[in-house]
Amino acid sequence: MIVLSFQANAGQEAANWRVCRPASLQVERWVNESYLDYPTQRPAMPRMTRLPAEVARLFVPLKPYFRYRHYLVLCWLVVAHLVCFEKATLQALARHTSGRVAAWHWHRLLAAGCWRWSIVLAWLVEQALSAFPPPHDGVLYLVADSTLKGKPTQKNPWAKSWRLNEYEPYTFGLHAVVLLAQWEVYRIPLAFRLIRRKGNPGYQSEQVLFRQMLQEVVLPRWCSKVIVVADAAYASRQNLPAIQARHWGFVIAFPRSWKFADGHSLRDLMAHLPRARYRKVRLPLVGSRARYRVFWTFAKRTALREVGDVTVVLSKRRRHDSPKNTKVLVTNLPQATAHQTTAIYLRRWPVELFFKEWKGVVGVGQHQVTKDAARVERSVAVTLMAYLVLLRVRAQDIRPGQPWSAFALKHHFAWEVSLQHFKRVAQQEACKQMKLRLAA
Repeated sequence: MIVLSFQANAGQEAANWRVCRPASLQVERWVNESYLDYPTQRPAMPRMTRLPAEVARLFVPLKPYFRYRHYLVLCWLVVAHLVCFEKATLQALARHTSGRVAAWHWHRLLAAGCWRWSIVLAWLVEQALSAFPPPHDGVLYLVADSTLKGKPTQKNPWAKSWRLNEYEPYTFGLHAVVLLAQWEVYRIPLAFRLIRRKGNPGYQSEQVLFRQMLQEVVLPRWCSKVIVVADAAYASRQNLPAIQARHWGFVIAFPRSWKFADGHSLRDLMAHLPRARYRKVRLPLVGSRARYRVFWTFAKRTALREVGDVTVVLSKRRRHDSPKNTKVLVTNLPQATAHQTTAIYLRRWPVELFFKEWKGVVGVGQHQVTKDAARVERSVAVTLMAYLVLLRVRAQDIRPGQPWSAFALKHHFAWEVSLQHFKRVAQQEACKQMKLRLAA
């Protein structure tokens, strides 16, 4: 029997190991007893010395698009986001990766303009879309929404004062609009845009950026029908013709100021409609068969100015809610019912889950890069790349019809990477001690 013992810090290897032959089985047993039995605790990650094999294989086709060591540095930066459980600053991320890649390497990567982050992001989006089974009906839902990532500094060129609605306080931070692909239980970000402050050079409104993403989106091969889902911020007279020009359907919440072809407004319909006209519908939440939501709805087939023939659906959570708490949904889908329209609009909820995971899992906006607009944009793109890589390498953990969380995927990825690292270190030490015994 060969007995090896060595000590290491909590942030490097394990502590006071006792390895017996065969080393791999002993290490796996030690990890299962002392590490994997506590899934609710944050793991003390070792310092990685080798890229995970699945991440290295995924990035191989992208190597020709990089110069110098940028390819290797980007791979390490993506892995660092998936194994770091603290604030995702570049200095904190560097404590979890190889000693040959320091924080200044990542600063130089984010400052370099010689690599096309848009090509890398498009490639990872394609890989993430191909990792999951397509829907039986071939319908893809494109969900658009915006979010705010608070930033305390005034030097960031993208940061601005903004609020979600009239009831929320103003917050200073990054304002990003995201286009998300959604079907069944899957949610995959396709593209993002950062919105500048009004009056700054190169400022483009949220509506313009939304139309740019719709024009540039590359649909998967299995897609036979597209339905755009968005809130009232995207119901503009320029966005709707852009959607209809591509023969796509839409389910969008409309402002009450829009008017019918006869001159009456949506506000008039909400104010004078009797409560007895509303019908109760019961809808399951996206990704859950046990949880339901109840809505009171009214549907009417009509025509709106500058849109044409549509179905207007009034929806509220309680029957006796006032018109102020009633949402107006408009769709151009043929023969759409109140039940179908409300169920499609509920598919906006996955984008809220994505925003929570984007900020909590990969730490968007925490790199501490400021002053240069292109550098900040590349920093946000890298966090989105890390999210897509996590979906791709842990696709087997996302089961059809079952809810999932990127937080759990990150824990599983970190555990497997740590287990591979511990096995490799134990085998190397066992081989080293064997050679010493034979030489003696």
